[in-house]
Amino acid sequence: MNTTPAKAKPLAFYYGQGRLEQLCRYQKVVLQTWAYTSEDLAFLRSQRTLPLAYLSLGEDQPTPSPWHRDARNLDWNTVYVDPAHPEWVVSRLDEAQKAMNMGFEGLFLDTLDTVALFPQDRTIMLGLIAQLREKLGARLIFANRGFHLLPELATLVNGVVLESFSTTWTPWGYRVLPAFELEYNLSCLFRLQGYPLELYALDYANNLWLEGYARLRAMYYGLPTFVSNRELTRL
Repeated sequence: MNTTPAKAKPLAFYYGQGRLEQLCRYQKVVLQTWAYTSEDLAFLRSQRTLPLAYLSLGEDQPTPSPWHRDARNLDWNTVYVDPAHPEWVVSRLDEAQKAMNMGFEGLFLDTLDTVALFPQDRTIMLGLIAQLREKLGARLIFANRGFHLLPELATLVNGVVLESFSTTWTPWGYRVLPAFELEYNLSCLFRLQGYPLELYALDYANNLWLEGYARLRAMYYGLPTFVSNRELTRL
């Protein structure tokens, strides 16, 4: 008979190091591969917490590389990539394999929305995700937004995270999204609810009022949410 209590918190994002005992409060945690050892991951799994590895598909760090485009995301000082470049594809598949070898139970795919800037990449990005799905088999894959990749994306992933569903950060501080963005995100949620996917929200706040707004709005729409700071170093 299983006497292990169910975890009350479904999903966390933590891009720092350590804090294993706090991470064990969650069913799933998204982590950076550089921040944890195989032993750390084994401990999380022993506590029935599934670690998922962060993997960027549309952007890269600014160290010069042959797959870089001549365009940057200034918010994060990252560089947009050509997802069709063979070396980029190999690097993503290798990183995914490395994460699995370490003991991660799946992936969290970020920067999928670059296809909104480069629509010609849509089929290429879906092809890369399909290769990752084949490599991971039955392991979990979660996508960050990726609305422009629907409906095909829904057949390749287990869940979608609606980042900045209600609140976000800007160079001038944290805030509630403007009305038109709230409506857009809500329309995407309703669309996603038509697929057999796990759905979550990820919001940003630096005070109790903003955090409460994000949690209440997500709760109203039946959407589990995780609220943190811009750098995702707060649990």
